[in-house]
Amino acid sequence: MATRQRAEATGKPASPGAVLTVTWRGKRFTLPSAQEFPLEALEAEEEGKHLTALKLILGGDQYATWRALASTAADAEDFSSVVMRELGRGNR
Repeated sequence: MATRQRAEATGKPASPGAVLTVTWRGKRFTLPSAQEFPLEALEAEEEGKHLTALKLILGGDQYATWRALASTAADAEDFSSVVMRELGRGNR
């Protein structure tokens, strides 16, 4: 998710250096601040490769954990909703 998308979703950009932690289906995931996203993830997002971007942002181990829990497009949407909800709380 690009910095622009994060700002639009929450109405406020993430604090520099902030780390987001979310719990989804009983597992904890840590995401870097938008400023720390790998450029490859931003490029993948721009190309419409959302799962590739997620894999690059989460890193291999966390993505494998997430992928073991997610099996449908609805699961990916649900995870995204949880992340966006937490972004809203963390940026107030």
